[in-house]
Amino acid sequence: MMLRFDFPKTFSDLLEEQSPLAYGFTRTHTPAMDVAENEHEFVAYVELPGVRKEDVKISFEKDVLTVEGVRKSFELPQEARVLLNEVSAQEFTRSIRIPAGIDAANISAELDNGILKIQLPKSQEARVRTIAIK
Repeated sequence: MMLRFDFPKTFSDLLEEQSPLAYGFTRTHTPAMDVAENEHEFVAYVELPGVRKEDVKISFEKDVLTVEGVRKSFELPQEARVLLNEVSAQEFTRSIRIPAGIDAANISAELDNGILKIQLPKSQEARVRTIAIK
């Protein structure tokens, strides 16, 4: 038989165990995100392990990129004896402000191996230009 020991427990851990979340309700989570910039675009990488692309919504409005969705819980076989059950349904949302100058019509995204990659191309006006001296 497997037992999980978390010692010592903090006060916040004890409160969390007594909250409605401990009774199977969905929690909201903020996924980890990295954002990089190059000459032509911003690229955001969001960690979404166990999430299907059908369960993710991406929006870009007023220079704010928002990623939201849900990681659904796993279906355990009814005849199985559950020894440990820590994975639950989990809603997530993450919003960040991107500097002005994004070509919103050409934003693209792909989800591969739990990493969501969002490419936000810069508009022509926002790109760095080299100016020749006469």
